[in-house]
Amino acid sequence: MNRLLLGAALLLAACTSGTEPARPAITLASCRLPGLESPARCGTLEVWEDRESRTGRKIALNIAIIPARARARESDPVVVLAGGPGQGAVSLASQVMPLFARLNDARDILLVDQRGTGSSNPLDCEEEEPQALQALFEETLPEQMLAKCLEKLDADPRQYVTSIAVEDLDEVRAALGYEKVNLWGGSYGTRVALEYVRRHGDRVRSMVLDGVAPATMKLPLSFVADGDAALTRLIEACEAEARCRNIYPNLRATIASVRSQLSKRPVNVAINDPRTGDRETIKVNESIFLSGLFRPLYVAELASLLPFGISAAASGDFNPLLAQNLEFADDVAENLSIGMHLSVVCAEDIPRISAADLAALSGSFFGRSLVDEFVRACRDWPRGKVPADFYEPVRSAVPTLILSGGIDPATPPRHGDQVAATLSNARHLIAPQLGHGVSLHGCAPRLVDAFIRKGSAQALDGKCLERIPRPLFVLPLGAQQ
Repeated sequence: MNRLLLGAALLLAACTSGTEPARPAITLASCRLPGLESPARCGTLEVWEDRESRTGRKIALNIAIIPARARARESDPVVVLAGGPGQGAVSLASQVMPLFARLNDARDILLVDQRGTGSSNPLDCEEEEPQALQALFEETLPEQMLAKCLEKLDADPRQYVTSIAVEDLDEVRAALGYEKVNLWGGSYGTRVALEYVRRHGDRVRSMVLDGVAPATMKLPLSFVADGDAALTRLIEACEAEARCRNIYPNLRATIASVRSQLSKRPVNVAINDPRTGDRETIKVNESIFLSGLFRPLYVAELASLLPFGISAAASGDFNPLLAQNLEFADDVAENLSIGMHLSVVCAEDIPRISAADLAALSGSFFGRSLVDEFVRACRDWPRGKVPADFYEPVRSAVPTLILSGGIDPATPPRHGDQVAATLSNARHLIAPQLGHGVSLHGCAPRLVDAFIRKGSAQALDGKCLERIPRPLFVLPLGAQQ
C-alpha cells in the first residue's frame, strides 16, 4: 500500500453555489507517488460510512492530485476511476500518467481511492500465511479465508457499493472546488463513471469509458459468453496465420483433448513457486486448465503465448500455461481489495443471476467454472442496497468516448454498443486486435487527449485503432526458421 508523505498543510476552500451546500475543505500536502518524478498533493476527506443515516463510523478517503504544470490552467480536472472492482486509483498513478501527460500541462489529474480500496478503509482479505501454490490456482475465494475476513473487517461491507461511492466522489469534487470534471474510467471504473453521470451529470464535462462494464452485465456470468468468443477468435487467428497453423495444428481439438483427459484424471505437475523459487507439485484438474485458458485472454501479449502453452500441456508440460496464470494473478492481486470486490459483485451482480442463467451455462465452453465460486462466496457476504433505477440505461448528452478491445474476454464491444445506445453524444471506437484496456495502446492516448481537450469525439479518426496488430503468436525455439 502507498504511504503518502504529508508536509505543511495547504487549505483549499470548498466551492459553493446557491444550490450546493458548503462542504468541508480538504487539507493537502506535498507528497511523492511511486513511479512519478513530479510531486503530487495528497490528503484525506472523512465521510460517513453510512451516508444515509449519517451516524456511526467515519472513514477517510485517500486523495492525490497531480497538479497542472502551467500557470494558465483549465478548471476541470481529469478524474481517474479504477477497475476491479477493488482497485485503488492512487497506486495506479504511474501507470495512467503517460496517458494524461500532455493533458496534465493544463489540467489537474485527480485520483481518489474508492471507499474499500487502496488506503480508503480497504476491505482487504489477506491471509496470515501465504497461500499454498495449489490454492493460488484452485481457489480465488476460499470459504475459510472469507469467514475470517468478515470477522476482522472494521467496516460494514453493505456500505461499499457503487451508488454510495459516487456520492463520496461528488463530495470530494465539491470540497476541492471543482465545478466540472472529466471522467476516465477503466473496466469497473466505467460503471462508476456511468453512475456518477446518472446522479451528477451536470458536473461532468466529458467522459471516457475504456472497456465498458455496465451494471446490467451480471458479473461474472457475462465472462462465460465473452470468454468463449475471445477464445474462438484466438483459435481462428492462429488458424489464419500459416506458421501458427502449421506448428499448432487443430488447436481446438488439442484443447478438447487436454480438457477431456483432465476431467477424467487430474495430473500432478512440478512447478517453481515464483514467490519462493521452491519446486512444488500441484494437481491440475479441468477447472484449473479452464482458468489457465481464460485469464491470459485479457492481455493480447499473454494470449499470444496460449497456443504454445496448450501444445506443451498436451505433451505433459503444464509449466508454460501455469506460469502465465501466476503472472496475471500476481498483477491483479497486487492492488485489489477482495472484500470491496465482493461487496460490489454480491450486491449488484450475483442477485440477478437466475437458475435459468446457470442452467444455460451447460452448453458453453467455460460452463460454470467462472461463476460458481462467486455464487458460493456471496451466500454469506453482507449485501448492500441497490437504487431502484440502478439497472436502467443511463441517458445523457455528456460528450463520451467509448473504447473497446475486439478480443477482450471481459468487456468486449457488445457492452459498449449497449451503453452508447442511450448516450446521445457518444462515439464508440473499437481496436479489433486489443484485449482488456485500450487507452494506453498505439494511437489511443492521442485520441483520448484530443477528445478531452475538445470535449467532443465527433471529429476523431479512430481508424488508427484498426491498424494496431495482434501480437505474433509465440513459437517454439528455432521454429521461426
